[in-house]
Amino acid sequence: MMYFNQDFIDFFAELASNNHKAWFDENRGRYEKNVKVAFKQFVTDLILEIQKFDPEILIEAKNAIFRINRDVRFSKNKNPYKNNVGAYISRISKKEEYPGYYVQLDAEHLWVGGGLYELTTDSLYKVRQEILYNEAELKKIIEDKAFKDSYQEILGAKNKILKTPFKEHAVEIPYLLNKQFYFMQKFPISTVFRDDLTEFVANELLKAYPLNRFLRMALEEGS
Repeated sequence: MMYFNQDFIDFFAELASNNHKAWFDENRGRYEKNVKVAFKQFVTDLILEIQKFDPEILIEAKNAIFRINRDVRFSKNKNPYKNNVGAYISRISKKEEYPGYYVQLDAEHLWVGGGLYELTTDSLYKVRQEILYNEAELKKIIEDKAFKDSYQEILGAKNKILKTPFKEHAVEIPYLLNKQFYFMQKFPISTVFRDDLTEFVANELLKAYPLNRFLRMALEEGS
């Protein structure tokens, strides 16, 4: 099934240089039909594909999709709209602290990824503890050919200094320094014109499912 047309790309290309309410209001019909409705259907069907290998994902598309409006209250960038649409496909909410999957589309790229992006101090401790105790399992996951070919490595901001018991092991286990644990890759935006788009994206996410499962185990076992 083809979800998107050329106007989806054109809308975001034009929004980049017309990021203000007057232009958006004039083009709201385009946004509703070719962006909002199309993206919601895509995410709905993608969730069904993900559930085939990850049955813990129970979220509905409406709860996974981010608003296009930006929160400009504390930002120097006062543009009212994002130049993309995105969704975080997790268990029940895009706001929960739970390893999930992320998709984003803009005028140039389709982004596919997931993992854990924001962690509380307690959750970060649990993940680091799991890495310390089960380093061999994590190494096996990230050195798997399917994961490595698509994502290369675990991404995320890092601490420069760690406290005991992790600092003694940071040299031989560099991922202990991570404050975030996510994976990401991008494709040309022309990819969205594939008839098998949801299957294609789900297959890319499947390659990282073992990492998400590892991260979930860390949070659950440390509870």
